[in-house]
Amino acid sequence: MKMYDFRNIDQYAYPIESKAQTIIDGVNLDETINGFMTLAVYGRELVGRNIETAEFRKVQTETGTRTYANKNKNISSYESRFISSSIASREFTIKFVLKAKDEKDYFSKFEELNFYLDKEDVQIRFTDDINFYYWGTVTKVESPQKDNLQAICSISFEVSNPFKFRVDSEKINFNTRTKITKDTRYPLKIEKIKISLKTSGNKLILKNLTDGRKIIFDKNFAADDFIIIDFNDWIIRGKGDENYYKYLDIHSQLEEFAINTLDEIETNLNCDVEIEYREVRLWFIYSTTKKIYWEN
Repeated sequence: MKMYDFRNIDQYAYPIESKAQTIIDGVNLDETINGFMTLAVYGRELVGRNIETAEFRKVQTETGTRTYANKNKNISSYESRFISSSIASREFTIKFVLKAKDEKDYFSKFEELNFYLDKEDVQIRFTDDINFYYWGTVTKVESPQKDNLQAICSISFEVSNPFKFRVDSEKINFNTRTKITKDTRYPLKIEKIKISLKTSGNKLILKNLTDGRKIIFDKNFAADDFIIIDFNDWIIRGKGDENYYKYLDIHSQLEEFAINTLDEIETNLNCDVEIEYREVRLWFIYSTTKKIYWEN
């Protein structure tokens, strides 16, 4: 009888469809960790909404119909009503393979991977969507399926802000009044606003004429004063690095201030204004799949 040698097909070359490489805080894991390869990324497409509802009951009275909120456990006679909704957070799952030459190399590479991931919040990018990034935190790690110094497993990230942001910021410059022409479906993420006064005055107002929100400063301004509002660190400063929060009017809507496509922005005084922002998106479109052949 003729004998045949058994061969494990996993030890020979096979095709892998690599749609993206993973970048964490600017470090491309596929290029930095020798033997690491991103196999698939899940969770970037559609996103759901969180819904708030309440149970109500209609009761007919002599004067008409009254509605009561449910305060007991008997809900058979109550109806659920929609109250509000908000965009839910995302969960990204990155499936990857990690190859090593020996046991020491195997654990060393996982230690290196832990180094890049073990942070409270990391910036996440993928090479098939290189111009945008997310912020996320590692929440789940699948135990590796180790076979012949090759581990296939996955990492999950909780992305509490489901939006993605453009890597390169852009600027809008205008004097006194402008209309936002940037074509975007969502409000722009304001990074910084710099206002340089060309005239004196005792009150400065930056107003979004479209939605009515405004930022107001009460101060005797000179013609060469300036204000810089940092929306990331929530710092407001002026000449000599003075803290300008003390001049912020109580009726200001600093935290709610936003700009969107076709909004009109205006200052009440003659000012040069520079708004630095990032484009915001919610959706993801796959780029062309690149097929990679990896020899074991």
